[in-house]
Amino acid sequence: MAAKNEKAPTELFAPSAPEAPGSTVSARIDEATLRLARLIGRQIAREEFERRHRNGKKAKGAAEIMKRGKSP
Repeated sequence: MAAKNEKAPTELFAPSAPEAPGSTVSARIDEATLRLARLIGRQIAREEFERRHRNGKKAKGAAEIMKRGKSP
């Protein structure tokens, strides 16, 4: 067993796959990332709607905002 003040030896390894992932892999990662972002956005919107509903405020939809001439 090493003494308390001694550092454990570390080894550096080269990357196992130096080439870039294929285009199909990149496309799948992009698709998954966008899907996750949409789900997160929907969850945030749902929580905001519930928060406003609890506080008695009327939730404003995009159609109502557009009627007033404001951009969403």
